[in-house]
Amino acid sequence: MKRIVYITLVACLFALSSHGQVRFGIKAGWNVNKVTWKWKQLQENIKSDNRNGYFAGVTLDVTIPIAELGVDFAVLYDNRVIAVPTAYEDVNKTMDYIIVPVNLRYTIGFSDFLSIYASTGPQVSYYIGDRSWILDDRFISAWTSGWEINKSDLSWNVGGGFSLFNHFRLGYNYNIMLGHTNEFTIRRVGGYIERGTLKDNTHQISLTYLF
Repeated sequence: MKRIVYITLVACLFALSSHGQVRFGIKAGWNVNKVTWKWKQLQENIKSDNRNGYFAGVTLDVTIPIAELGVDFAVLYDNRVIAVPTAYEDVNKTMDYIIVPVNLRYTIGFSDFLSIYASTGPQVSYYIGDRSWILDDRFISAWTSGWEINKSDLSWNVGGGFSLFNHFRLGYNYNIMLGHTNEFTIRRVGGYIERGTLKDNTHQISLTYLF
């Protein structure tokens, strides 16, 4: 399903590029993760504190001046840090991704100096780090917990921002996970297993320079 969605979107992007202005650029920014844990066999969810990360990469910008619409296609390296709750403290874990967002953009221009925009669209994230985590936690009676991170995830972006001098773009984006980021199991010595999931939504502040 993810491949079908992206093949369709990329085909539309190249179709639009034949009728609009196409520019390449570089993009980088800051992540703040909002992580929620869901333990199916426990009564309460465990929510971790927010953690910081970053992303950087290249972008392709297609603008259709008549409709004031555009499409942003990017390939970015994305670094996220999440806190895994244990008995005495949260253990920071790093998650490394290659992310591919495709966002539809609507722009309102005030002058050659300043314009504002709103954007939304899907994103596919490909995990490139260690997919299996092992964590021993005395809080749960020395059970062994095993985490298995998804190879890829589908999410949705909603955001907006400012364009300056027709080259710089300062934006805010909220990335909403469609589904869960990973699954985990906690196995007691006696053999009893608890299962749960992790969902990782992300606030992003970005700066883009278009050539």
